[in-house]
Amino acid sequence: MYPLIGGSVILIALAIERAIMLRRAGADGDDLLERVKELFAPGGDAAQAMSLCDGDKTPMGRMFGRGLRNAARDADAIEMAMEQEAANDAPMLEANLPLIKTIATIAPLMGLLGTIAGMISAFRAASQKGLSNPTEILGGISEALISTATGITLAIVAYIAFNYFANLARKITEDMEYYGAELINYITGRID
Repeated sequence: MYPLIGGSVILIALAIERAIMLRRAGADGDDLLERVKELFAPGGDAAQAMSLCDGDKTPMGRMFGRGLRNAARDADAIEMAMEQEAANDAPMLEANLPLIKTIATIAPLMGLLGTIAGMISAFRAASQKGLSNPTEILGGISEALISTATGITLAIVAYIAFNYFANLARKITEDMEYYGAELINYITGRID
């Protein structure tokens, strides 16, 4: 049970860290793009818009800032610069997800190991004392099964957390791709 309790504590800490980090990383792309459009006209000075993006402190803000720094260049150069900035932020968005997935994978195995150890102990007691007191043996088996239930419960919670945070990171990445393309189209004059 001690490894399962430790895994639970680690999972809670990772879930809190991911929730805070991904909440900070999320940005309203529509709002940021509209504010950039208010401060920057294609071919004009991008300093105010870059200052806005630098102050945003989100992956999308950093990506927009990089695009605006390269606004005088052609569309391919702007796109490459923005993709590079987005690629720099990808590991931050996916950090600790492999550890959460590992907890989800090994928690049932640790629970099963605890159950097997408990069963061995219960059967050893039965072999030494005989079956004259089945309540003691059944109590030991019942106690041993608690670790399996705990391991499965931990795995379920970890899988839910992993899927939630992986989907949230993927949504942030997709939003960055979409709004990055919108900014490039605006800077290059392909759309208004």
